[in-house]
Amino acid sequence: MFKHACSSVWNKGPSNSIFLARIKSCRHPPVSRRIRSSLQSRNIACGNRVLCSIMDSVGDLCRDAIYEVLTRSSMETVGKCRLLSKEYNKLTYESLFIKLHSQRTNIVSGFLIQSMIRKEYQFSFVSTNGLNTHTQIPFDFLPDHVEIVSSTNQGILLCRAHNKSCYYVGDLSIQQWQKIPNPKTQYDTIESGLMIERSKPLRYKIVRFLKPKFRLHKEFYMYHYIRVELFESATRKWKLLDEVKLPHEESLHRMTKVSVNGSLHWLTWKRNVFAFDVKRESHCLLPLPLPASEGNDNKDVRLTKYKGKLVMTCIDRERNFMEVWIMEDHDRKKRSKRHSINIGVLTRKEPHISPFGLLQC
Repeated sequence: MFKHACSSVWNKGPSNSIFLARIKSCRHPPVSRRIRSSLQSRNIACGNRVLCSIMDSVGDLCRDAIYEVLTRSSMETVGKCRLLSKEYNKLTYESLFIKLHSQRTNIVSGFLIQSMIRKEYQFSFVSTNGLNTHTQIPFDFLPDHVEIVSSTNQGILLCRAHNKSCYYVGDLSIQQWQKIPNPKTQYDTIESGLMIERSKPLRYKIVRFLKPKFRLHKEFYMYHYIRVELFESATRKWKLLDEVKLPHEESLHRMTKVSVNGSLHWLTWKRNVFAFDVKRESHCLLPLPLPASEGNDNKDVRLTKYKGKLVMTCIDRERNFMEVWIMEDHDRKKRSKRHSINIGVLTRKEPHISPFGLLQC
């Protein structure tokens, strides 16, 4: 199909050349140079319009074929295409594509909910697929007495034993788990995160942020130090990274991490965003948009992810409004306010409502 279409395009070139040559060699009465030039220009323009029309048809044909291929591809392949083209990045986040892709690949999307009942963690899954709202995913394959401390879109779970001495990595797709080497446990864990590097074969990294040992020097009171450890599945070893130094009284807010663009993000107690680049093993502190950072007492700020971008939601309890800020350019830290939503109807029924995530509609 592609070969035939391309042949049609290239065969148009000789036809136009022959047509112009016949004009030049015809034995009609002599014409002026201006008229001859005008005739040639018109024929060239006509040929170009035909060529552009055919190219557009071929382009549409290629786009349709690529669309069909992508709707049957793995999430890893779709993710790579999103990085290569802004057009396909936008296309693959459209609700129609997501619905068709889920149907053809049997991929289930939704939210993982963890709760504690009688001192034991319970897990459940709520599907957001239009046709699979009652999808049940079993979690009984996981070891007993564990807590899920991090998860990924690929269904990979980082679990920790109740006594916090053992870590496990579980795969929901194949219903299997694997114990990883124990890290040093004499330090209290602040937060942990899991980042997938590739799916086949599975390669991942785990980062742990811990409270360091108390030190008697002036800087220890001026800044908040965090010990950082990194585990690589390729080497199956933990390694110690440089300490993170945050402003005084700053720390990571639990249960707020979001994975975007190769970095893990947390809100901090001072309402900044802490971003840790897992590949580069570096970090930075990003301020929140001004309206979200002012008057924090009556505002509920959350991080989430939407169409592959970092999103900050800010609920003003007094005004019953929610602002949605999207980081359009992660490298340049460029953000824009997309929506300002009146949530008065919701707060009258649920006064303490908070955003859990954003869905494509």
